[in-house]
Amino acid sequence: MSLSTLLSDLFSGSDTGTELPDANADSGEGISSVTVVRECRHCGTNVSAGTAQCPTCDSDEIVTYSIE
Repeated sequence: MSLSTLLSDLFSGSDTGTELPDANADSGEGISSVTVVRECRHCGTNVSAGTAQCPTCDSDEIVTYSIE
């Protein structure tokens, strides 16, 4: 799945394998939101936490991005 598809799905409210962790209450900077995206570096497919190999292309290059 491409980043543009992910962002479209994110804003439309559908589930694409992204996570929204709880805001850090100790930060003292108010409420912040972080989206965690895990995807295959080879083909861009979104995967869930703990996935070691892409189900689409069998690559083991899984990366994690935190978007604030």
